[in-house]
Amino acid sequence: MKAIIFDFNRTIYDPESGSLHNGSLECLKSLSEKHTLFLVAKGGEDRKQLIQSLDIEEFFRAISVQEEKNIEQFQECEKMLDADTNWFVVGDRTRKEIKYGNLCGMTTIWFKNGKFAEEAPQNQDEDPNFTIAQLFEIADIINN
Repeated sequence: MKAIIFDFNRTIYDPESGSLHNGSLECLKSLSEKHTLFLVAKGGEDRKQLIQSLDIEEFFRAISVQEEKNIEQFQECEKMLDADTNWFVVGDRTRKEIKYGNLCGMTTIWFKNGKFAEEAPQNQDEDPNFTIAQLFEIADIINN
């Protein structure tokens, strides 16, 4: 079994345009047919409402929105599935999602795009296993 934790802001959602990133919806539809998806986000009630308004909740087994993103969000996702699950994390920040995924022993995929594209890893915990420029690249990594 494979499970994928997606970061929300700047990974599948583009706050500058106020819409999902190009290819996000197709990516989520395709991956959710074969794998279990989770969503982690930083924010409050407004972020929860935004996620609801985008009509993407159906693709995720669980959605975690916290005031500050933290490793516990990733650990809570892990508890929902069998111990033999292969975990992947997709995020745009090496210092947040990639770091937390690595600390949990997950395979990490850095979506090097937008505001944090030049935010290089500062230590081994922040080094991604893979780096992508387009979301459709996730499927090749997950399926190999």
